[in-house]
Amino acid sequence: MIENYMLMHKGGLNEYTDSIFVNYSTTLTLVVVYTPQETKLSLLEEANVKGLIQSSSKMKYEEVSRMLSPILEKKNYMFIRVNDKEIITERHGKVYAYMVKNGELLMLPNGKYSLEDEDRIICYTEEYKKHITELQILADALTCDNAEEWMDNMICRISDKNRLSEGNLTAVTMIVRSGDDMKTYGTV
Repeated sequence: MIENYMLMHKGGLNEYTDSIFVNYSTTLTLVVVYTPQETKLSLLEEANVKGLIQSSSKMKYEEVSRMLSPILEKKNYMFIRVNDKEIITERHGKVYAYMVKNGELLMLPNGKYSLEDEDRIICYTEEYKKHITELQILADALTCDNAEEWMDNMICRISDKNRLSEGNLTAVTMIVRSGDDMKTYGTV
């Protein structure tokens, strides 16, 4: 099971322009799209990605990737499929993913990687990255009990700096819990 928590916050902007598309099935499939105002997804692009991700549970990763590529061409996004054994990532532009494994923070480049119980993963956008360091991400990952607490601790750090008054903040925290059913703690 992949315990996860999502943050979608408009910050000081008039609207939230990033997007997170999720499919909960035997694996967690998600696409995080970082779209500053000038590159915001059209309603058609949003509907196409949402439909694709919702129907992706029986599709191979490569097939979904091929179908996503023309829809999100020239957009900043990350496509992730994860279960309690492995994660596959594909990054385009200014969306990042890191894994906390054995007390270390490791950047996840494109590809497939094995996972173990209690591995922690974070995916976030460029705007989120501006307000928190890798050391802070690691410290909060190592001291939390669940994905929501990890996100809350990082958001407290960001809020202490800017009262969450700058750009959109978009992030997803995940913790591998081998053998359990999937839990989602919510969104902000």
